[in-house]
Amino acid sequence: MHSPPKKDAKSFTHQLVENVLTLCWEIMKCDKVFCPAYGSQHTPCWHVPGTLCIEYMETAVIHKFEKCIICPVFKTHAQLDPYGWYHFISNEFKQFLKDNFDGKTFQKLVDDLKLSEQKYRRLFEDSKDLIFITNKDGRFKNVNLAGAKLLGYGSKEELLSLGSVEKVYDKTMHWKVFKRQIDREGFVKDFEALFKKKDGSQMHCLLSGNVVRGSSEEAIGYQGIAKDITARMDAIKNFLQRHRELWVLNSVAFAMNKTKDLDVILMTALEKVLEVLDLGSGGIFLVDHDNSTFTPRAQKGLANNNTGKTNKIQFYDKPLMRSLLKKTLILTPEPIFPLFKAKIKKEKNNWIHLTCFLITAKEKASGFLALDAPPDKDLASGQDFHLLGSLANFLGGAIENTHLLETIDQHREELKRLTARLFHSQETERRRIARELHDEAGQALTGINFTLETIAKGVPPELDHLKEHIADIKKQINLTYQEMSRISYKLHPALLSDFGLEPALDTYLKNISEHSDLEIDFKMVGFVDRVNSDIENVLYRLSQEALTNTLKHACAKHFSLSIIKGYPNIIFLSKDDGIGFDAEKYTRKKQALGLLSMRERAAMLGGKFSLKTSNGNGTIIRIEIPIKERVYD
Repeated sequence: MHSPPKKDAKSFTHQLVENVLTLCWEIMKCDKVFCPAYGSQHTPCWHVPGTLCIEYMETAVIHKFEKCIICPVFKTHAQLDPYGWYHFISNEFKQFLKDNFDGKTFQKLVDDLKLSEQKYRRLFEDSKDLIFITNKDGRFKNVNLAGAKLLGYGSKEELLSLGSVEKVYDKTMHWKVFKRQIDREGFVKDFEALFKKKDGSQMHCLLSGNVVRGSSEEAIGYQGIAKDITARMDAIKNFLQRHRELWVLNSVAFAMNKTKDLDVILMTALEKVLEVLDLGSGGIFLVDHDNSTFTPRAQKGLANNNTGKTNKIQFYDKPLMRSLLKKTLILTPEPIFPLFKAKIKKEKNNWIHLTCFLITAKEKASGFLALDAPPDKDLASGQDFHLLGSLANFLGGAIENTHLLETIDQHREELKRLTARLFHSQETERRRIARELHDEAGQALTGINFTLETIAKGVPPELDHLKEHIADIKKQINLTYQEMSRISYKLHPALLSDFGLEPALDTYLKNISEHSDLEIDFKMVGFVDRVNSDIENVLYRLSQEALTNTLKHACAKHFSLSIIKGYPNIIFLSKDDGIGFDAEKYTRKKQALGLLSMRERAAMLGGKFSLKTSNGNGTIIRIEIPIKERVYD
């Protein structure tokens, strides 16, 4: 028998179409509604003996095989063939290929079919993601083994036995939203959902899917791929937890930078931690060793509604309470101490049960953070536990630093008071010495001078040389009197006490200008009435010190002094065009005693001192003194 002539692919296809006798879904009594051939009188399947799918043969055999490889109908029956999927292809079709194509072409088609089988089997079965197919009602039609294992099931059959895919969702609403979006758009991409594993644990998934359509393009089911992103979500959760922790600590740090008020800092910390943990009430209690109790320094929701005060807290562990109140208690530093329980009465027969975290600093108990947490909220482990441990350590440092700052401020105020008393005593002593020099010594010298004049009048002519000696003595007495007056004025000018700051400074500066090459400009603005005598004394001494520094060190040609009174401050401003200096280096060598004196005088009146200078650029001193009375005790 002669072999039939070779035919091209198109005529080959037409011949097969003409010989189609039976439909696959009829032969198999198929109930797999996902097959495009199902229910159609015109779309048979060529992988079943005696059938042909005309839709794909015009292009390439391999494309149809790629479609059918995921078809439940084909898969179910092909797996029964002991020789594999390729042998399930109809013998009539294989024979026709042999008769119409040479051996090389036929073998290529066979190899392509085998490769395609392996490719799509790996795609569905060997995928690391969960791949599932359901009908419109959500009942499972197929699922891959890897997906079943992801959900903790031993086999596909065990998972398929659940019936509905809805039982896999941790929240059924996710399935409904997934289905609704596919019905509306035809697909879903990267939809976040929670799946429930066999052991009850959750699996975070990124879900993509699309609608499955029948031969008439109607929707007959859904197929989806769920990627396990649990590890990613846990990493995001840890990141967000760290972010919350840093946010709380940063808020406390900002409060510490903004204010020195410990109560404000503690209240900020309490509000932030309650917000982060989604709690309604809590408090921060500090140890009061002097009164052997714990003082509430910040609270929210713990105060008695009738009195507005926070009642005394009670520990369940009484020995712990007594230990924390001991001044001699030494604690080894820990990242976080075990939590303990306490209670506080808010109203009659109404107790709030608190979970407490110890606050320590420098091996000492500073206090504790108390939170009103519901029984189902676990604060004894996990990220919240670490957050509270970090916050407790941070608050311990904040409390310690605040106490240190309060001590420094207290000492600084004491130093200012002592300095003020010193300057006040100094001014008093200067006035006393100036007065004694003027009144006592000055009158004594005047008396001596008068006595010498009387003696000189009684000296006989033959003793004229004695008159000359008396005249020399009188000159010495006058010079001594002038020097004594100058010292007396320098110690405390009478003009300052009698007439005020402006006349005293005007006289002082004119005298300096007459006896030096320095050009001096001076003005006072806004002084209608005299200010407090202590302020006048300070401004006078500041002017003296600024001018003295200019004369000694600046090598300046011009010096200006302005004192301006305007609410709420008196502005003292001195400038020179001298050589200037390196202020930091000068201060570091402790040579600026005059500047230190000016700074201290300004500080004792609550003023602010600022210095601007550099080598070759002169010096500017600006001082602001509040206009208020000063009382020295």
